[in-house]
Amino acid sequence: MRLAERLGLQVAPVRLVRVAGKDVLLVERFDRMPVASGWRRRAMVSALTLFGLDELMARYASYADLAEIIRHRFTQPKATLRELFSRLTFNLLCGNTDDHARNHAAFWDGEHLSLTPAYDICPQNRTGNEASQAMLITNEERLSRLATCIAAAPHFLLDAAAAEDLIAHQIETLRAAWPRVMAEANLNAVDERLLGTRLFLNPFIFEGAPEGLGPLAGSIATG
Repeated sequence: MRLAERLGLQVAPVRLVRVAGKDVLLVERFDRMPVASGWRRRAMVSALTLFGLDELMARYASYADLAEIIRHRFTQPKATLRELFSRLTFNLLCGNTDDHARNHAAFWDGEHLSLTPAYDICPQNRTGNEASQAMLITNEERLSRLATCIAAAPHFLLDAAAAEDLIAHQIETLRAAWPRVMAEANLNAVDERLLGTRLFLNPFIFEGAPEGLGPLAGSIATG
């Protein structure tokens, strides 16, 4: 979550504190608004609801379809599409494959929809290199490859060159922010190496990617 923020994504504010000898992650709620009498709930709908799907049909949810909904029903659609594409690519970069349709949501004010901050960004363990996103990226493709994201870029009003530049900037910023954020999280060298060699920038995501992204591949761990 903190790395996503460093990359410029809109994310829920988080803070790590030590309580009774244990690490506690504090996540600021964004579904509440302060009012004179206390707090008021903000109406939200999940992407699953926007798709009109139930849990049994969730496997058909896709980023491309969510992009279509954003183009027609969201405020500031162009900026929102870029934000969604950035979240998609960051999910691949950090190894978060749990990006199902309930982990995307929108505020609803009775007339307009707007994307909520990102939440539940959590790298997932994998047994091999190959991985798939919980939500389809486009068509029937869900493999966690940057090449697939670039192919889907037109759904987000981005051309291939712009998509590649965005991904390259994310990787470069990620590498620059990594040491400080790892220190903030108090990770030991073993845990940092696990994150930085297996989950973040896993070699599989670069399969079939443009040559320009090749030099940016490789372990991000410093420990």
